Amino acid sequence: MANKQLKPVRKQSILNELLSHEEWARIRKPIISAFLILHCTLNYCYLFNNHPYINNVNHFFFGYYAFMGLEQAWNVFSPGPRATNPHLTAVITYQDGSSKLWTYPRMERLDFFTKIPKERYRKFFDDNAAWNIPVVWPDIAHYVARTNYSDKDNPPILVSLIRFSSTILPMEEGMDKPNLPQSESKVLGVYPIAAQDLAGVKQK
Repeated sequence: MANKQLKPVRKQSILNELLSHEEWARIRKPIISAFLILHCTLNYCYLFNNHPYINNVNHFFFGYYAFMGLEQAWNVFSPGPRATNPHLTAVITYQDGSSKLWTYPRMERLDFFTKIPKERYRKFFDDNAAWNIPVVWPDIAHYVARTNYSDKDNPPILVSLIRFSSTILPMEEGMDKPNLPQSESKVLGVYPIAAQDLAGVKQK
């Protein structure tokens, strides 16, 4: 007896199980329109963040807006530019007791063409990680340890993240004065490095 050819079973998507094609065709335009209006409104609030009510809206939606990757702070523009000049460093302690200083590429120390592709480092470390995103500090510590692991007999065992900063002088006071030294420091965290954190790193 010949085997009957089995027809492939077409799996229905969750959307098809919840709504029929006709129902989705009827409500999709209002849903898409509401989504676009919401994001246009949020963009407007973030562009004109100068009113208490708008501040409340931004605060309420900040988690969602940041999760979507849309958050943008205009700290380098008027009327209130950022008044601090930070950079993030790390001290790596090795098994034999020696230590090493690590810092990410700092834009003011690079030439014009070198710093263009590396500008993302300044945005990530200076504007975000060095200030108010402690959830990423352990991952940064692990990244620093892995990128500075060159001797299998002397692995890094501790990474200390430190933020250095200085006050940026107002324009009317700082035009003829050098930048203040970054003498203000704060230890963001000290993170032990386990063997599994270094697994898979190829020795240089």
